[in-house]
Amino acid sequence: NQYCSQHNNKPLEIFCKTCNRAICTLCAVTQHKACETKEVSEAVAALKSKIDALKPQISMNLYSLKQAMTRVKTAMREVNVDAQVSSRKVSGMIEMCVTAVREKERELVAELETKKRVNNEIINSQKELLEGELNSMQAGREFVERAFIGSEVEVLCLEPQIVAKMDELISGDCPSLQANVDKVSFSPSGHENIFKAIEVLGKVGPPKPERGPRMIVDESGELVLLDNNGNIIRGETKDLLALLKKNILEEEIRLAEEQRQRELEEEQQKKEEAARLKALEPPRTPTPLPPRDFTLPFQFSRVFGKMGMEGGMFNGPVGLCTTDKGHLVVCDVHNNRIQVVKADGTYVQSFGVTGTGVGEMNGPNDVCMFNGRNFLVADTYNDRVQLFAPTGRFIRTIGQKARRRAMFNIPGAHAKKQDSMEGVFDKPFGVTVNSKGQILVSDMGNHRIQMFEKSGEFKCQIGSKGEDPGQLMYPYGIAVDSDDNIYVCDLGNFRVQKFTAEGRFKMIIGGKGKENGEFQQPRSIAVDAKTGCVAVVDTGLHRVQLFTSGGKFINKFGARGKEDNKFSSPCGININYDGEIFVSDFRNHRIHVL
Repeated sequence: NQYCSQHNNKPLEIFCKTCNRAICTLCAVTQHKACETKEVSEAVAALKSKIDALKPQISMNLYSLKQAMTRVKTAMREVNVDAQVSSRKVSGMIEMCVTAVREKERELVAELETKKRVNNEIINSQKELLEGELNSMQAGREFVERAFIGSEVEVLCLEPQIVAKMDELISGDCPSLQANVDKVSFSPSGHENIFKAIEVLGKVGPPKPERGPRMIVDESGELVLLDNNGNIIRGETKDLLALLKKNILEEEIRLAEEQRQRELEEEQQKKEEAARLKALEPPRTPTPLPPRDFTLPFQFSRVFGKMGMEGGMFNGPVGLCTTDKGHLVVCDVHNNRIQVVKADGTYVQSFGVTGTGVGEMNGPNDVCMFNGRNFLVADTYNDRVQLFAPTGRFIRTIGQKARRRAMFNIPGAHAKKQDSMEGVFDKPFGVTVNSKGQILVSDMGNHRIQMFEKSGEFKCQIGSKGEDPGQLMYPYGIAVDSDDNIYVCDLGNFRVQKFTAEGRFKMIIGGKGKENGEFQQPRSIAVDAKTGCVAVVDTGLHRVQLFTSGGKFINKFGARGKEDNKFSSPCGININYDGEIFVSDFRNHRIHVL
């Protein structure tokens, strides 16, 4: 139905994104004033634009599937050709021999046919898999295309199914030909002395160079044995055949041992991978501790790390966050990597290398958790944010230095609005995620905060360059509280600013100075989930200050030095769910725990 039943069948010209339904203009101003609404045509155009951006990748996947099908068909032809050629070799050699070798001929041909049948079975299974993937992808694309045949209202109502189907098509891996198919060939040997070497006429198997023990004819025409070590042995034919069998047995034992060693290595690799993944699994929910009293004096409980490139060592640790398993994630900025360690500093894993390509890093300054387990990394000097899986596998990026609208970059997607500054970064230093999964990035060089939807689509900008309330000057650290209020380290203005979840200015904390509640270089910030207490790292004064959610100073700790209870340019801070505080000590290349 395209008309409003409540207002004299007025046309449904507005789409309420909050309620996911089409409404008339009267409904929009009376019943949906607080909702996010758009004109139907505008909403359809935005959805169609999103779908158009994903279509090239679908075409690429279809092309890859078709190429894989071509390789399968070629492999099937090669299997049959190999079998035919080898069959002719066998028959040709057998025809040169006497009736005594006919039984051997039947054995060899039967073995050859078995190999052929096995290979065809393997190839056919791969063919069925590829056909299934191809049909599934084509059906998915047809579903999306058919969805746009109906009315615009129907299209918008189907938006969740359309987007889900497109995500399914994009995320699916394109299978390739993985079957372990051996090329089949027949390798004759000893046919010059067929009656004396009947047992070694040849064997069916993969083609391979002549090696290993075998009977050969030397330059003088004498039948000799070439053993496992390549030595030529002469003697009576009977003795040589007995020695040949012994050499063949030794060779088979050696090959079996090599195969066993390979299997043991593969099994060990699987165990190590399983152990690594298990270490990343979420823990059982522990008994929660009561909220911490941040007004009490602080005690440095432990410190770990030192300068180096090995696992558990750091070269300039900066941004921090904690996983749902209680592990600490550290931006190891000068090693251009992310390290994951246990709360006591025990090394778990690391990922990232120096570079500008996907998955590579150039000055990672902050990290946070996304969707519970994935890592979002502020890749500062590559002017982007990168998303990684729990194992460290690169997933995608958001933002870039080039002038184009930022979305999660999908290979094959077209750029939009070349003159737009939405999603364009100039040294993003901080990143965090609110309870809705929206991504907030402190765009330091552009003096603003950028907010993105969970999908990576640009939502809004918070702040602009300036000194007034709500304006920013070189924003660094960023955090959100349990109500999604936004806290930003406004470094150039020597203060912290608090904004609502929607980005409206709320209050200022601190100002320039060295007294309690004042800052020299407010660089990083964290909020305690239970109490709302705000902890701010002042890199210039080598200390951490704590405030209430209302901005009142309540405590501080830290001083300059190299001792275990002092800092040298602290740069990152995180408070875990139990109220334990982690501080990255940049120039001392270590982590403090309080």
